[in-house]
Amino acid sequence: MTAATNALGRELQLVHAAQWLYAINAEPFVPGAGDPYARLVRGFESGEDDAGGALTSIAERGPVWRSRLDTWVVTGPAAVRELSAGAEPAVSAAVPQAEAWLPDPERQRTTGLARGLARRGGTRAVGRLAGSLREQAGQAAARLGPGPVDLTADFAEPLTAAAYAAILDVPEERRAAFAADLAAAAPAVDALLCPQTLETTRRLAAGVRGLRELFAGRAHAEADLVLAVAGARAAADLLGDALRGLLDRPREWEPLRSDPAYAARLVAEVLHQRPPWRACPLVALAPAEVAGTRIEAGDTVTAITTTATVPDGDTVKTPTPLPVAACATLLPAARALAEHALVALAARFAVVRPDGEPVRVRRAPLTRRLVRLPARIGEEETR
Repeated sequence: MTAATNALGRELQLVHAAQWLYAINAEPFVPGAGDPYARLVRGFESGEDDAGGALTSIAERGPVWRSRLDTWVVTGPAAVRELSAGAEPAVSAAVPQAEAWLPDPERQRTTGLARGLARRGGTRAVGRLAGSLREQAGQAAARLGPGPVDLTADFAEPLTAAAYAAILDVPEERRAAFAADLAAAAPAVDALLCPQTLETTRRLAAGVRGLRELFAGRAHAEADLVLAVAGARAAADLLGDALRGLLDRPREWEPLRSDPAYAARLVAEVLHQRPPWRACPLVALAPAEVAGTRIEAGDTVTAITTTATVPDGDTVKTPTPLPVAACATLLPAARALAEHALVALAARFAVVRPDGEPVRVRRAPLTRRLVRLPARIGEEETR
């Protein structure tokens, strides 16, 4: 192990230790059990939706406040719109990185990245690839047999790798290596906010290097790398969350078989309820006033999707706009893949039901990534 690797390991440990310290210890002059933002980003909270109450506590602090981790926390649609309009935010790692895959913030300020992402994975590009995505989804469903299955490992993840290999024009002889690099880079988005273990960080870095080497020399190499790392992750997570919801609503499979357009409505519902980025780490490239608070150029900011409470006391999800325009260009391919996948699975199997508890990985505060989704397919309930 090199001195640089040792130094990185120490940095990762120190950042994660600070997250735990501030999450647990009460803050001066603020009642409660600690900094809820630190509690969220350390990535160890339980609960699929509210992360053990951290999101509610974050919302209660107001639309803009400063975490003890020296980051501005911005919540709610109105405040995020103000931030996007004034501060010119760019996505930026909040913790040390072994292998950077995001363009420099100033580079994100230009239109080149957004144009490249739109050209490769935007609505028009996805429309041209509709036949290929449909074929990939059908093949993935055909590989499944009746009985117990893990819809994450056996369906969502391999389908995502195959589909993005097609989207990104990966040569046939490189597709196995591409899938392996995608798997290694799976924690990369969450690693922007939450330090991973050193071994995970080393695998992640190797995966990013492999993807960068694959795209080297391309006209849109920068965009291809972002689309592979962040776009494929968004697609797999969106599909996983859609499947997770359908396992609890077995009657939804019938309209999927009779009306393919029904899949688009289901996926839109999932995007509304569980956006792919619950927390987005940013840096302000220009000064701005957000909800009456001054944010200076160079300040770190995290935009967070929280729950809102309506007058009758029910909690509802409030859709928050994506704070960076380039992020929106990752969604068309993710949506299209999820829609084709649901239709293909419903067409092949009349019965899809849960077969155990879903498992979400720790240290994933941004994606809440599913790593196991046990199901039983093609068999009627006999018990």
